Amino acid sequence: MSFLIRAAFWLSLVILILPADPGTEANKESLSTTDAFIAAQATLSDFTSFCARQPDVCAAGEVAIDSFSAKARYGAKQLYVYLDGQSEDIASTSETGLTQTADISQDQTLDQQQLTALVQDLKQ
Repeated sequence: MSFLIRAAFWLSLVILILPADPGTEANKESLSTTDAFIAAQATLSDFTSFCARQPDVCAAGEVAIDSFSAKARYGAKQLYVYLDGQSEDIASTSETGLTQTADISQDQTLDQQQLTALVQDLKQ
């Protein structure tokens, strides 16, 4: 999760630094660097306190991001094996991947049970 936040932050900084097309209408109403920095600080402050206000939503988001990152790692590994052309290692990698998928599924089941309990508590 922190990787995505850092990537979004750095990408935003790069976009902020890039010059804009002088012929566009968007340049007529521009935001000063100071105003943009203050707005970014306020957004970051609100974002960091979000989990204190909504712990259940943060828990659900963490489960979703963990699942997504595990699937992304598994997919990247399978793509690497495919592109590398290691045919003798494919069987062992596939078995390892299947084991990882089963482990991920068990982890997700436990987390889904916990989330279901949280949702039921919220409904009451």
